[in-house]
Amino acid sequence: MARPSRTSFSPRERELRSQLHLLLNNAEGFIHGSLIEMARKCGNPNCRCASNDDLRHRSQYLGQTRDGKTSMVYLAKDLEPQVRQAIEHFQRAVSLLEELNVEMRLRLAKNKLKRSSRKKTASKKISKNKVPPRK
Repeated sequence: MARPSRTSFSPRERELRSQLHLLLNNAEGFIHGSLIEMARKCGNPNCRCASNDDLRHRSQYLGQTRDGKTSMVYLAKDLEPQVRQAIEHFQRAVSLLEELNVEMRLRLAKNKLKRSSRKKTASKKISKNKVPPRK
């Protein structure tokens, strides 16, 4: 299939493609998942977490679901901003792709209408050019 020219895209589609291109070129990474904060008791009976649930030890995890199975990966505190940014980049890319999907569906619908109106016009011309039957 031939690559369509950029002028065949709507202004909105060109803008979305441009945003996606910039995101892909400038983002350091993309991660599909969620940041999850866990609060746990450590097991030491003398620790502050043993007597007060509000003082549990907190840690960040990257949660991902693949093939119906959830996995959790511990994140050191210094990795949290980088992972958060990669998650946001992934979500933004998916959002742009969804919007491009809508634009493509609109373009297909318009092309379908054009083709059906051309066929109707062509069939009218053919029927006008038919020779009437002899009596």
